[in-house]
Amino acid sequence: MAEPGIDTLLALTDSKYRLTVVTAKRAQQLLRYNFKNTVLSPEEYPRMRTLEGEKPDPNAVTWAMQELKSRRLVIGENLIAEDRLAKFLDQMYPREVTEPAD
Repeated sequence: MAEPGIDTLLALTDSKYRLTVVTAKRAQQLLRYNFKNTVLSPEEYPRMRTLEGEKPDPNAVTWAMQELKSRRLVIGENLIAEDRLAKFLDQMYPREVTEPAD
């Protein structure tokens, strides 16, 4: 996690381990819902520089770290259970289920 501002992120948690776990879980949620559940505004979306110019960054870990730096996500012990959160997010952002080929 060589990210500028890592000290800011470490100050939000009590350990590097918790920061890693929280970032990984949030990145997984972002990928599961195709980044529709982000707390970032469009001007805050992570960007990357390429030879063709600046483009949106497709890395979910970068997005999760940017969200944590924005301080709009809460990290703690007494949060909603993950299975209840998943049900709520599934209602808000339905995923398309592909049918298996016969």
